[in-house]
Amino acid sequence: MDPEAVLATFRKEWQRELEGAQVQRGLCNESMQQSPSKATEVSPNLPKGSLKALQSSPKKDVDSDSVGANISEAGENKDYGEPDVDSSAHMEEVTPDVETKAAELFKKAVELEQSGRLYEAIQFYRRAMTLVPDIEFRVHHQNVLEWNENYTGQGERDDSASEDELDHEEIQDLVLRFQALASSSQAVCIPQFDQEAPHISCLPPEMLECIMHWVVGSDLDMRSLEQVSRVCQGFYLVARNPELWHKACLRIWGLSCGVPGAYGSWRNMFIQRPHPRYNGCYISRTTYFRSGESSFQDENYQPWHLVQYYRYLRFFPDGIVTMLTTADEPQVVVSQLRTRDVRNPQVLQGHYHILGSGLSLVLKRRSRERQINRRKGRRYRGGTTDVAETVFQIEYEIRPVKDRLHWQLVWRTYSIISVYYDDKQNISQIDVNDTSKFPPLIFSRVKSYTLTSDNPLT
Repeated sequence: MDPEAVLATFRKEWQRELEGAQVQRGLCNESMQQSPSKATEVSPNLPKGSLKALQSSPKKDVDSDSVGANISEAGENKDYGEPDVDSSAHMEEVTPDVETKAAELFKKAVELEQSGRLYEAIQFYRRAMTLVPDIEFRVHHQNVLEWNENYTGQGERDDSASEDELDHEEIQDLVLRFQALASSSQAVCIPQFDQEAPHISCLPPEMLECIMHWVVGSDLDMRSLEQVSRVCQGFYLVARNPELWHKACLRIWGLSCGVPGAYGSWRNMFIQRPHPRYNGCYISRTTYFRSGESSFQDENYQPWHLVQYYRYLRFFPDGIVTMLTTADEPQVVVSQLRTRDVRNPQVLQGHYHILGSGLSLVLKRRSRERQINRRKGRRYRGGTTDVAETVFQIEYEIRPVKDRLHWQLVWRTYSIISVYYDDKQNISQIDVNDTSKFPPLIFSRVKSYTLTSDNPLT
């Protein structure tokens, strides 16, 4: 016979006995009051199995005045294949020793069931519920009390606090403490309030880890992972899984990520090692004055124009980068850079490489005439310009801003390579030392970039 079917049948029978206890309690109590010395005899008017239902009922549903005799039936425990047990221990007040013994048997049964040894688990379940019929509810209630007691006194962190502000030693202490609590409660998390619908704690740990992979996603939304870890101690442990952070490091640095080494853990490497941020844009604003043309009516009047434009950089974990230089405000532009496929022809797309604390970018822009000719399948026949392709080579240095890591990109070098149709090239080196013309780019988080996750972290 299938062990799982046997276990399910046993639980259903036990549940029916508990539900029938309330119906049969009055008849049994009346019979016990009339003849206390013969309390062990079953009244012929009672339906078959009523005594079993009476003994299976919780202690709070039994009248204490009617319980004066030791109720023991030889055939009661023989149905379960267990020795006879004095049921007065759970018909009256259950002694602490009996409840402790029943709790140990119940927890042993849980361990056996989780390990796949269902036949042995059934025996331990029966022995535990023979001692205390409602041991399952008692153990659950005790676990909730212990969890609330351990959780009380731990201050809640501010939601606006950055994950970079967590102290390394405190994190290690929390991990060890939560692991000890999880091993004692034998559950990832415990529902705070009773509910009829299934709780997320019913899911196996493997399923929760899969959910965390979707939370991070292919765009490495580690900030959302940190927010999920604040739900409870179980989610904290799942979110601190070293394998999860190892995959995130491999996605950024590839095989060159090496080992944690001085960082101590993969999570610390991801947080502290220089790399661009992916849940937003790096934005800079450049402002300068330009002289205008004098009016033909008044040659003494010299107009001046205030020119202001923005430069946007969006990085993706797979090495793709997009750049846009425009006069439009960030509220209008950031939504256009959400995906890699941008329809705006002014957006430059290329690749980047992380070199220590520096970033090396290569972006290309093809002439529109060359693109039209390529679509029509013909050679170049002349046009308004001789430049076939423009290559932008840029190097930045990743720097922190106060306690915010990887928050600023400072210009190092900037060169423009113009490739002509006759394969000749012209290289122009741009001086980036003037910070008024080439100000640093500051990171700005964009919430719409992390609203959905298209693919899980792999």
